[in-house]
Amino acid sequence: MMKRREKVLESATWLFGYYGFEKTTVDDIADKAGVSKGSVYLEFQNKEAILVAVVQQFTAREMQRIQALVHNCKPPYLDCLKKLLYGHVMAYWDIASGHLHSPEVIASANPAIMSELLSFQSAVFMQIAYILEKAASNKEIANAPDYYRLGELVCYSLVVLFPPYDRLKASNPQDFNKITLEQYTNELIHLVLAGLKINI
Repeated sequence: MMKRREKVLESATWLFGYYGFEKTTVDDIADKAGVSKGSVYLEFQNKEAILVAVVQQFTAREMQRIQALVHNCKPPYLDCLKKLLYGHVMAYWDIASGHLHSPEVIASANPAIMSELLSFQSAVFMQIAYILEKAASNKEIANAPDYYRLGELVCYSLVVLFPPYDRLKASNPQDFNKITLEQYTNELIHLVLAGLKINI
């Protein structure tokens, strides 16, 4: 049976995505969760604390997915990196398009969330750096002086694939959807990985 805290977070995630953070009230969250407003306050100090918990839940789940992928990574390591990057882009799509507004919008409203996202981003860079170092040792790419820095560059080269999707929508506003994002993601990851192989 779902615990009260989980019910509140699930309801808040949906409501923040559907109505936006500002328009959603604690009463709305309590109603959707099927609990009293007082019960919500037993779990969370305020609506902002709920939002921080929603973002922490997302980053924890995504980091768990990435760490499991990296733990089971076998040669060729660039195939593993492709899976990591593709899954990472699509995880953001799922939460931004389905149940939560853009991470940039959320972060700008709350310093605790910005701190959480920066810490998460750094952890993702470290996982990518590990795969890149393995790929270099397997002669899939050239050795690099700083794999963490290279991991940063790989992520930054894909930034257009993360929300907000204004840049991608600009060329195709009516037809932009998950399928379009998947196509862009596969093509851009292919280009990035090809670039890593050039210096072998």
